[in-house]
Amino acid sequence: MEPRHAILATAGHIDHGKSALVKALTGSEPDRLPEEKLRGITIDLGFAHLELLGHSLGIVDVPGHQDFVKNMVAGVGAVDLALLVVAADDGWMPQTEEHLQILSYLGATRGVVALTKSDLVEDTTARENEIRAQLQNSPLSEAAVIPVSTHNGTGLEELKTALSAAAETMPPHTDDGQPRLAVDRVFTLQGIGTVVTGTLTGGTMSKGDTVTAHPPG
Repeated sequence: MEPRHAILATAGHIDHGKSALVKALTGSEPDRLPEEKLRGITIDLGFAHLELLGHSLGIVDVPGHQDFVKNMVAGVGAVDLALLVVAADDGWMPQTEEHLQILSYLGATRGVVALTKSDLVEDTTARENEIRAQLQNSPLSEAAVIPVSTHNGTGLEELKTALSAAAETMPPHTDDGQPRLAVDRVFTLQGIGTVVTGTLTGGTMSKGDTVTAHPPG
């Protein structure tokens, strides 16, 4: 059986460990810009890939800093699953709430909560209860909350299992034959020119096709 493909977007407050978690899950470093490595924060969208039993997840790692929230919106414009990241030592923060609202506005109704940096607290129970209270009346109210640590690897396999279970609940993708590409990056490569990347839904695109950009400009 061919694996089902899905787009997974991270969300959460700055410095709560989204990129470190993606690297621990996939082995890929989503932060690619020199400034990101220098400052230790995600500025632009990062990408990685995770193979689970029966599922193939394309991961979009988004910035958590409020100055780059527009990049976060670009990253979650067309997703199937959300990975909401909350640090066990900090708990629920303003950007956590803002990212949850953005996920809600964009219709992300399935996902998992990763309680990162769980090795920094003696007991995660209070944080788990806090998160569940914050998620009430949100599209992620039924999301599993999984304590994890990228420092010692605790909870990573449990998180993969929870992501696989969430992916199982996705309805089948429908193909209406009308291709749409949600653009997430535009960059220039020397000797090649302008490169546009994004998430394609509904059909296929081929070299020579005529396309329309919305909004125009």
